[in-house]
Amino acid sequence: MRKAPRYIEPMFYSPVEVAKLIGFGRSSVYELIRAGEIPSIRIVGRIRVRRESLLAWIEAQPNLKRRQIG
Repeated sequence: MRKAPRYIEPMFYSPVEVAKLIGFGRSSVYELIRAGEIPSIRIVGRIRVRRESLLAWIEAQPNLKRRQIG
């Protein structure tokens, strides 16, 4: 009998994925990244946000509704 494949949570999210996860517009997420409010890195020229950094940022936002990510 085969075991069901386990879901592996991503280590990084694209700005578009971040926008969907937190319910913001794509442009707003890019602005927050540009301003340094949401920590990001570049991997092969593409902007990525570490899952842990995003969760920490969400926890630091007093007015954001919490919801399951990942």
